[in-house]
Amino acid sequence: MSLNSRDEAPYVVPDFVADNEIRTQYHAVAKTLLIAAIAGALRQMREEHEFQRLRFEANKRAADAVLAALERHAHQTRSKYARIVPKQRTASGIVRPPTLFFDNIVSMGAAEKYYKQALEAANAKREAMVKVRTTSRDLQRHMDKIDTGLVVRELEVRKHYKTPEGRAELEADPRLEELAKQCAAIDAERADYTARLAAGTVSDEERRDRTLAQDNYRYLDGEVLGLHCLHERELRFGTLRYLMFRDRLDRIWVLEYSPDMLPLTQMRFDIFFQNGRYLIQRSPPPPKTPDEAPRRVVHEGTDPRAYMGTDPALRQALRQFVEREKAGN
Repeated sequence: MSLNSRDEAPYVVPDFVADNEIRTQYHAVAKTLLIAAIAGALRQMREEHEFQRLRFEANKRAADAVLAALERHAHQTRSKYARIVPKQRTASGIVRPPTLFFDNIVSMGAAEKYYKQALEAANAKREAMVKVRTTSRDLQRHMDKIDTGLVVRELEVRKHYKTPEGRAELEADPRLEELAKQCAAIDAERADYTARLAAGTVSDEERRDRTLAQDNYRYLDGEVLGLHCLHERELRFGTLRYLMFRDRLDRIWVLEYSPDMLPLTQMRFDIFFQNGRYLIQRSPPPPKTPDEAPRRVVHEGTDPRAYMGTDPALRQALRQFVEREKAGN
């Protein structure tokens, strides 16, 4: 559809709002598919290491059970030995060998027997403790290896889906296929415009219309309050010149440049539309409320691509307003 209601311009300005919405939907669906792909790859990796993890955990549980049994046995042998030779056992549980002439003779050789049992139990307990520490260390190393592997695997999957082959895999999904085609068409149109712009074949009118549509600038129209000219004042596209105004809602409006409109750049004014006619008057200065947050409102008015330029009746009303202001001064 042409954007010029008067002479059917040989170009079409894209609907940037709709295009941005398509891109947003594309990225949202692609992100969902990427998360699902990463989750599947990590789940597969966990399953591959699950058997080894279970084996390490079983070894650790077995070592803990053996150690607990040996601790009980060592405690029993120490207790038997301490009943015969109490002075040879310290508070820390260390068992000392019996004296040859006194402890063995008094106990009729039982001290030596229980000492050997206690010593063997202590050695077996020490070996079991080493085994427990070894199995615990092996299990922890395996878990750390899995954690590191999962991070590396996630980075590999993300890197893969950033390649053309990976993007093709994602875009082959029915949920993303149509959006991918629309995004490809948008990219092709943008690339074509960039090439034409570099070649110098883009008209000033097309540059103007694309800029107004992309930056959400509006031709001055309808009821607007608190209009005042911006510091940069002018917007130029080759030989085309426009004055730029901001209203109370921080919306940007443009008006075709002409010398008789320059006095508007020094005023703050309101535009009303009543009974089919435009009424323009001076606007009071904005209230000074430093605590009030700046207002950022999305314009919901008429699409600027539906017409070109400002209503002639409004331009005439603006001229009359400028003449009245000059006469009043």
